[in-house]
Amino acid sequence: MTERVESVRSGALLDQLSEAWRGFGRTVVFDDPDTDTPLLRAEGLRFATRYLAAGALLSMELADPAYPEFGRWADTTCSWGIDNPDVIYTLAAVSGDRTYRIHGDRGTAHYFDIQVHSPHFCEAPDYRINSNIDSRTLSAGSDGEFELLLGPERPAGYTGNWLTIDAEAGSLCVRQVFSDWATERPANLVIEAVDAVYPPPAPLSEADVEARAQRLVRWLDKAGAYWDHMCKLSLNAPANSLAFTPLSESAWGGFQNQAYGMGSFQCPPDEAVILEFEPPQCHYWSFGTGNWYWETVNWFSRQSSLNHSQARLDEDGVFRAVISHRDPGVPNWLDTGGHTHGTINGRLLLTDSVPSPTMRLVPLADVRKFLPSETPAVTPAERTEQIRLRRRSAHLRNSH
Repeated sequence: MTERVESVRSGALLDQLSEAWRGFGRTVVFDDPDTDTPLLRAEGLRFATRYLAAGALLSMELADPAYPEFGRWADTTCSWGIDNPDVIYTLAAVSGDRTYRIHGDRGTAHYFDIQVHSPHFCEAPDYRINSNIDSRTLSAGSDGEFELLLGPERPAGYTGNWLTIDAEAGSLCVRQVFSDWATERPANLVIEAVDAVYPPPAPLSEADVEARAQRLVRWLDKAGAYWDHMCKLSLNAPANSLAFTPLSESAWGGFQNQAYGMGSFQCPPDEAVILEFEPPQCHYWSFGTGNWYWETVNWFSRQSSLNHSQARLDEDGVFRAVISHRDPGVPNWLDTGGHTHGTINGRLLLTDSVPSPTMRLVPLADVRKFLPSETPAVTPAERTEQIRLRRRSAHLRNSH
């Protein structure tokens, strides 16, 4: 018989979780009349449930390093942390004293990356990237099949894909970056501890649940405050500005080899913001709009993001996007999702430089005066078809 844990038995732990989630509500309460709008109230309550759902998955379910499994922690049903519409995110629990095998089909995503966190991702901001391997160095067969071992020490004689992890390792994240949503195919992956025996020798214990629930409390409290702080840094940036961070700043715990662009847009309904950006030599780039809570604007049913494959460059090699509430009838429209004030986010992957985009507010009726004459027109019927195909591709990819 396993040992009893008083906080589980008495219900005190459930009370603690309830208080932590109630405390997290501070991020969705507005004292300023200018921000207390029906849209923000509605999105705020939904965000609170999304963040709880993501935390429950990461902390409570994907929590057994002896018998790990991959689960998605951001997708069409759960947007948070300014998730990238071009990425499938999956996470599994690991322990630094075990050796694991990941095997399966890598798929055909534009970029594929596996990174290990020390300690667990839920301990944000107190975690770091332990080690990583990506599609440049991961060896796979012609059909995409591969095997990767990871652990504290490479097995004797093993010459295949290997990733060394340290004693503090707590979680593992796989990112698949898609540039062509319609054709690129997601991976099929399995992770297992090489010393696992089946069935597991012991069922779930009260001590297991207590440890997982305490991690969920920290997710709601400390990590929640951190993500809210990061969001506010973007929202409080000068109006209609975006700056990229150095690549070195992603090394602590973001996406390795990616420069993040963070800023804000402020756009009344009858105006538009024109973003201009000259792409550097890089493997991937994208821009997207986000709301007050660092959620990406409904990216599967609205054109709120564009990547290097989806965007149209002008004849001078510049990407010019129009951020607006209503469709301006140009290819590179970024939908505000009804927000007059929100975040604008950029990403540069494996880039040789970090440029500085420009943003300026103009009357919506005069948008074409600020764009090259060769900018094509997009009719309402064409836009409807584009977004219909976008939505279909997104849901097919994320249901895989």
